[in-house]
Amino acid sequence: MQAIVNSIQKLLKQKLNIYATVLTPKTDLKKDLNLVDWEMLYLLNAVEKKWHVSITQNDQESIGNIEQLVAVVRKQSLGRS
Repeated sequence: MQAIVNSIQKLLKQKLNIYATVLTPKTDLKKDLNLVDWEMLYLLNAVEKKWHVSITQNDQESIGNIEQLVAVVRKQSLGRS
């Protein structure tokens, strides 16, 4: 999981100029990182492109922290195998 968390941290830096010193699975995307709706959508879009997944509206609504985002990426990746 840490490898994906590190990749998400890089995406936050590259795409949104958000330099979180420590990201953990429990890091809340909106509360801890202060992401507003458009930033959240931008991050999800970057995640979709990086891992070649499609995050559904239902999945988007269930993502609140890093752990939940990683779970959606893994679920989508496993679904393709």
